[in-house]
Amino acid sequence: MDKWLIRLAKKLIILLVFGLGFSGCSLLERKEYSYTFEEIAENEIVVDFTKINPGSWDTLLLIPPNTTSERIGVGYSDSDYLEQVALADWIIVTAFLEKGDMKGYASCTRIPVDLGLVLEDEDSVLVKKIPRTEAVFRFIKGEDGIYQLKK
Repeated sequence: MDKWLIRLAKKLIILLVFGLGFSGCSLLERKEYSYTFEEIAENEIVVDFTKINPGSWDTLLLIPPNTTSERIGVGYSDSDYLEQVALADWIIVTAFLEKGDMKGYASCTRIPVDLGLVLEDEDSVLVKKIPRTEAVFRFIKGEDGIYQLKK
């Protein structure tokens, strides 16, 4: 009977250690938010990331396609995960950060609104950090039918 209790205690301790290890890991906190935009006029669209993720975050990270995890830099496992999401050329990945820790992300298709235009002034291989207060973007449809970032 004593050996049975010792084995049970060892198994419980191992489960407790694994449980504590995974509870501290941001893998469990990752949440994908649906990318949405709002048409506010016939030729004007707004992408408001504060509505996409109304939760607690202070920085929006824009990640262009094919960005390496080293350039993303939000923690080893999160950066690797976001690198895999950012492989498709038709997606700009956005990560919601709170004091540098990832609280969620969204995969933003480049049609009809290309968030890559926000990165236009940046080197195409760099990520861009945007404060939450500036994470609202307006796009206006041009004569050619393509939406352009309203500055």
